[in-house]
Amino acid sequence: MIMRSVATLLGACLLGVIVPWVAMHMLAPSLEVSPAARATNFRGRTVHYGLGVVWLIWAGSALIGSVVGSAWSMFTARLLTLAGPLALVAFAFGVVDDAYGSGDSRGFRGHVSAMLRGRLTTGGLKLVGIGTASLAVAFVLSPACDWGRAATGIGGPWGWVGRATATLIAGAAIALTSNLVNLADLRPGRALKLYCLLAATAVASSVAFAASSDSPVGALSTSGLAREAGVLALFLVGPVIAVWRDDLGERGMLGDAGANPMGAVTGMLIVTGLPLVWLVIYFLAVLALNLVSERVSFSAVIDANPVLARIDGLGRLRDVSTDAGEMGQTVAHDEASHV
Repeated sequence: MIMRSVATLLGACLLGVIVPWVAMHMLAPSLEVSPAARATNFRGRTVHYGLGVVWLIWAGSALIGSVVGSAWSMFTARLLTLAGPLALVAFAFGVVDDAYGSGDSRGFRGHVSAMLRGRLTTGGLKLVGIGTASLAVAFVLSPACDWGRAATGIGGPWGWVGRATATLIAGAAIALTSNLVNLADLRPGRALKLYCLLAATAVASSVAFAASSDSPVGALSTSGLAREAGVLALFLVGPVIAVWRDDLGERGMLGDAGANPMGAVTGMLIVTGLPLVWLVIYFLAVLALNLVSERVSFSAVIDANPVLARIDGLGRLRDVSTDAGEMGQTVAHDEASHV
């Protein structure tokens, strides 16, 4: 049993951490000199959008892990089978928005209004694409998850209505989490810090589900739960390790291609283990945050709170020549443009 756990964790470390880090380390020289996909950050520094490529690499590793790991880590393997394609879809639509987004229409209101006028923006395309993928993932999860079974029971003979409603809520929660992380990608390291918080919640939620006798593989032992938690944690921390230095060092930024997959994957794992009531609460919370962002600048809120400002600035470069004008600078994307 010990050898099995060690082998599992070593495999997760190789695929989830080492492969993304090595690939991004080797790609760095090419990304830094490429004239394409470059932007000006909040300090006026020129950075590239290439850090999001880590999620393309991660998606491949997750799919390989789902196949190889199925022999000894069935629960996590099933989650990775869904997480890999979801990350790939979110990355793809993020790339399109990074490359072709004009910023003319911003926020949910702007993109939806454009669609009602017969014009599809790249942000609107991303909204539909990631939303559809999130709904598909929620549909696959619904028969196994507590919220799917609970919603079915509430409806009695019309249980399918309850499950369909819960599936819509779960899919929306995943998509809204994807956009929430994207909204944080306005300062170096901010999106990664939010992602780490969500990732910790995702591991706890998924492992709580694995502990249930109703999980797809039945209730796991204590050692089994520890193994599953370790595998998930390694896979989730891998992209952070791969890009943290370049993000905080202001050589590159995640962009939509990096921030959207981060939110989508953690959102999926969080909703997996939630009971129906908590799923609704989580959905309402992320919906409220997304709607508030249409009116309120998260950067202004963080800057006005000493504790949040200190956490937000941890690890970030300091440049005295630009700090004095930092509050008055604009960024390439504001909160509303990240939808």
